[in-house]
Amino acid sequence: MAATATAAAATSVYGPPDFRTVAVVPKIGYVNIRRRVARSKFCICSSSEGDEISTTTTTNETEEKEEESTVEVKEEPQFFVSALNVEKAMRGIPISGFDYYGTLGLQRGCSYDEVTVAYKKKLEQVMNEGLDEEECGKRVDLLKESHSILSSVEDRRLYDWSLSRNGNPETYVWPFEVDITQTPTELPPPQEEEDVGPTRAVGYFLLGWIVLAFALSIALNR
Repeated sequence: MAATATAAAATSVYGPPDFRTVAVVPKIGYVNIRRRVARSKFCICSSSEGDEISTTTTTNETEEKEEESTVEVKEEPQFFVSALNVEKAMRGIPISGFDYYGTLGLQRGCSYDEVTVAYKKKLEQVMNEGLDEEECGKRVDLLKESHSILSSVEDRRLYDWSLSRNGNPETYVWPFEVDITQTPTELPPPQEEEDVGPTRAVGYFLLGWIVLAFALSIALNR
């Protein structure tokens, strides 16, 4: 009996290190019960490396944002020949509030060489007037703008067309009609004399019919 009790109290442990099977030897007359005891393993990882990675990523993103914010946004150049200015010219609306010819002291139809000479002359006058920096800068900018438009073939064509339409919006003017580059330098070819004989004969014939109809109407009314 003592041996049996000793055997009943004994337990055997076997199995892999992660899951060990504990066999409980029951007393005589009892059912064998086996249960698997799972050994829980806890893995503690240091988060210092993750913190370093996240910190580095955040720093890089911040630097990229700072670089993007420091990039200067370049404004697109505004061209005088545009759809908006063409629409204004077609409607007879002034494109600009400045008189570029008057700024340079020129008349419409002047040559491109005269534009350059007048620009240099006006620029020298402004520099010698002794104006303050702000006023001098405004005058110089207006002179540069006037010279840039009047010395360009396309810009000047549109500007002259706008002036023609502004003065007479009811009459359509073709843009090339006011272009000085389209002005003929040679004499036009001589025109052939028109033969007015047939036209005159038809006129006399119609006049005779009118007179005859008038005379017949008077005679019939009597």
